[in-house]
Amino acid sequence: MQFNKVSLFSLLIVCHLAFGESNDNQFKSNNIVINSGAIQVEKKSNKIFFNDGVYIKSGEFTIEARKAIFNKINNTISVYGEPSKISSTAKNNFFTGSAEEIIFTETDKIQLVGNATIFYDDINISSKEIIFNARNGKVLSNN
Repeated sequence: MQFNKVSLFSLLIVCHLAFGESNDNQFKSNNIVINSGAIQVEKKSNKIFFNDGVYIKSGEFTIEARKAIFNKINNTISVYGEPSKISSTAKNNFFTGSAEEIIFTETDKIQLVGNATIFYDDINISSKEIIFNARNGKVLSNN
């Protein structure tokens, strides 16, 4: 089933009203499409769980992971894998990366946590944590 494009917040309101497992394996919201083997909405915890293989596509990047969790309270999506992989879809700002956990919000900030690596502009960076701006290419590594 395909949903009309709605803002992420509208999607959250709809998901907030739902409870239990979803039979649909795809969510669409403005610039983000999430496909997974199973989707579970938990109204009590304000979270949506995507399991059994996750593929996320936005206007700037794609992510492949084992599972993902959308947290309605802080509007973040966290993906987990061994490792999770991210690749740019923008022709003018190419990057690839991987980490045990990838965290992003509606902003352009992407956080790679745990055995994090990123490759862009012929530079390869590895760290425990990398914070990357998908639009302007700025990278900040804490360790």
